[in-house]
Amino acid sequence: MQSYRSDPIIPTVQPVQPTRAMQAGAEPQAQALDLESGRVLRFHARAGTILCVLEGELELTEVPRWLAGTVWRQARRLPAGSVVALSPGWVELMARKAATLGLQAPVARPWWTRWLRLAQA
Repeated sequence: MQSYRSDPIIPTVQPVQPTRAMQAGAEPQAQALDLESGRVLRFHARAGTILCVLEGELELTEVPRWLAGTVWRQARRLPAGSVVALSPGWVELMARKAATLGLQAPVARPWWTRWLRLAQA
C-alpha cells in the first residue's frame, strides 16, 4: 500500500478575461505550481484547462466516469514535457517525483457569445 499525504492543496486558477492583446492572438499566462514528492493536488478543472508538466513526474487521476454501471477513474503517469487538456470536473494530481507544473485556465468569454453561436446554428 502506497502512502502519501492526502491533505489537499487547492490552487486558485482564475479564468482570464479577454483583452485586446489576447483577441489579437496572444495567449493568457499559465500559473506555475511546485509539488513536493508524494504531495497531492485536487482541484475542479474547467473545460479546456491545460496541464503542462515542466519538471518531475505526476500521476493524473481523471474525472470519474461511468463504465458498465460502476464509477471508474483512470490514472496515468505524466513525465516531464507532457501536456494534457483536462476534462471538466474534479482532478487529482500526485507527484511521483518533485514536480513543477503549469496550469492554464481557459479564456473566459462573455455569456452572450454562447447565445450568438446557438442563434447562428
